[in-house]
Amino acid sequence: MVLTQRDKKLLSDLTRYALMTTKQIQRTVFNSIAVTTVLRRLRVLERKGYIQRVEGLANAEKAWTVTLKGCEGTADRIPKRHFNRSTLPHDVKLTDLRLALEGHGLAHSWIAEHEIRSQMARSHGLSRMQGRNVPDGLMGIEYQSVKHSIAIELELHFKNQGRYKNIFENYRYKKNLWGIWYLVERKSLGKHLDKVWRKLYGETQSPLFMWSLVDEVILNPLEAPIYYYDKSFQAKGFWTMKAVTESAQETAHSVSKMEDEIIKNESELTIEKEKELPAKAS
Repeated sequence: MVLTQRDKKLLSDLTRYALMTTKQIQRTVFNSIAVTTVLRRLRVLERKGYIQRVEGLANAEKAWTVTLKGCEGTADRIPKRHFNRSTLPHDVKLTDLRLALEGHGLAHSWIAEHEIRSQMARSHGLSRMQGRNVPDGLMGIEYQSVKHSIAIELELHFKNQGRYKNIFENYRYKKNLWGIWYLVERKSLGKHLDKVWRKLYGETQSPLFMWSLVDEVILNPLEAPIYYYDKSFQAKGFWTMKAVTESAQETAHSVSKMEDEIIKNESELTIEKEKELPAKAS
């Protein structure tokens, strides 16, 4: 089978985003041509072993992911291989969020959760991964001519307060992290998270704690409110927009640097925790 340029873009996108629905593929790869044409080509690629479908979305829409065969030669990325049916709505919305942010130049050098986990496991072993909080993604921004990284947390449901305390404590040790941005479906959840963070750390400046309504960001990333304590601002007036396209070399370098930072942060967290333990009796 001879892959077309559009096929190669699709395989590259699936490697980067991990999971995409037919509608997302239709919009971003096929320029909104008829869905019947899109499905016909997807089924051909599926039969040839380049992609596979993921069932389980509530509206019966199909989602797609790349196979090991399909990701060969597309990018220096680690494909996600396993999906939990219960988290599919979360995964699909995360793709929508990322497409919106990157499409408007508000995010670059995105590192997905499964890539972070894989890199950390290779560097420190699976045993060190127990109890570690890993964000849904890390994205790069530019603020006052300096490049920073922001942890992205897509939070669709409430967790108990103890769980949030553990997550927030983990983030407080990440010295190279500029901010944490929670994307929620309801204002009540965003305000709750803000209250928990403020109770623990006050109006700390490192890292910044922010939240937004995810559907507002997906609809209009440039103007959606980003809440920071009692204030709100818009991304377009706060951090510098990057060019929508970057060279592959620049992106790969940025991703590698950000991966090194999070691994370094995890090591620092372990050292600090060990210092807090009481000395063993000789």
